[in-house]
Amino acid sequence: MAKQRKNSPGFEESIARLEEIIRLTEAPVTELEDMIALVEEGNKLIRHCRSILHNAELRIQTLSNPETAQEEQDGAEPDAPNANEFSLI
Repeated sequence: MAKQRKNSPGFEESIARLEEIIRLTEAPVTELEDMIALVEEGNKLIRHCRSILHNAELRIQTLSNPETAQEEQDGAEPDAPNANEFSLI
């Protein structure tokens, strides 16, 4: 089983919470301050999920081709935004 920080939710748990946040932000009765807090939480969860996926990708690359994976890991920025990725903002 993969190691995780004690207080960090897993990938599936984070995705479930993101889905819940989307439902809440689409509700017409959500107040502005609550909406802002939900968007902030959603952004943190998105960064967390991207980090998990990035680490999984590096592990797979290492298993497939250890030399190439190390070169890419040295220059990688896991939290750098990608223009093709979804954002709540």
